[in-house]
Amino acid sequence: MNLPQWESKALALITGAGVSTDDAPWVLECIQKAAERIDQHDDEEMFPLFMEYHANDRAALCNIDELTFADVLACLGVDLHRLESLWERKHLDPPTDEADWSIG
Repeated sequence: MNLPQWESKALALITGAGVSTDDAPWVLECIQKAAERIDQHDDEEMFPLFMEYHANDRAALCNIDELTFADVLACLGVDLHRLESLWERKHLDPPTDEADWSIG
């Protein structure tokens, strides 16, 4: 059975991170299910949810590091870096309509 290219790439990333070939499909399935649940939220709120999932399920994900996690999500069509930027803009940028931030 030939796997789709995205799935082959994701599994290669997961096994490259040290997960056994027997466990890799299960790990990918866990990440896919989380991505499907998180996808129901606004883009600006997805980043912390993904990071919380990564932190809380770290043992279940066989200690996949954050970069590998982001690369696997990219195989699923999730751009974690874009979501992080959206979240940071929403939560870290000073409000422009509530206060005058100019000097002088």
